[in-house]
Amino acid sequence: MKGVVFDLLRDMVEGQYGLEGWNTVLEKAGSDGMYLSPESYSDQEMMSLVLATSDYTGIDTDDLLRAFGQFMAKEFYNRFPSFFDNCDDLIEFLLSVDRIVHGEVLKFYPDANLPSFAYEEAEANKLTMIYRSDRMLCHLAEGLIQGSAAYYKKAINIDHDLCMHNGNDCCHIDITVLGGADE
Repeated sequence: MKGVVFDLLRDMVEGQYGLEGWNTVLEKAGSDGMYLSPESYSDQEMMSLVLATSDYTGIDTDDLLRAFGQFMAKEFYNRFPSFFDNCDDLIEFLLSVDRIVHGEVLKFYPDANLPSFAYEEAEANKLTMIYRSDRMLCHLAEGLIQGSAAYYKKAINIDHDLCMHNGNDCCHIDITVLGGADE
């Protein structure tokens, strides 16, 4: 996993729990906390940090990954607004993730190990994202979707009945756009 993801986790933890909180997480995870954005680090290192953060905060690991995904979506908008601004709505943006967003990521980080998405569109306000990744970070993907919905000011419902954590070969993340964020 790229160091930039580790940096984002640090930013989230420090933002909520201060430098002392991040240092406690590093200690619990047995990490020195030295990550360079373009470098690759083991998935186990990231999971150790996530588990240590969960232990430190008392937040369930899946919920923590969702919160991290929401945080990442905000940061991605701040760093790469054109990905969001070039799409008229949430569904259009989500459809662009595998083809456009991941394509651009690979230009910067050619050795990045990104998840893959396939899509099934049922109706104008419904989309199924079919997630595949050896990392099985589908809950992080849910958070990224929720964070993207917040950017587009849309309330959504996510159903995630087919999941790799339950023995399926991929996850089906069913997204229904309900309307404005106030709905």
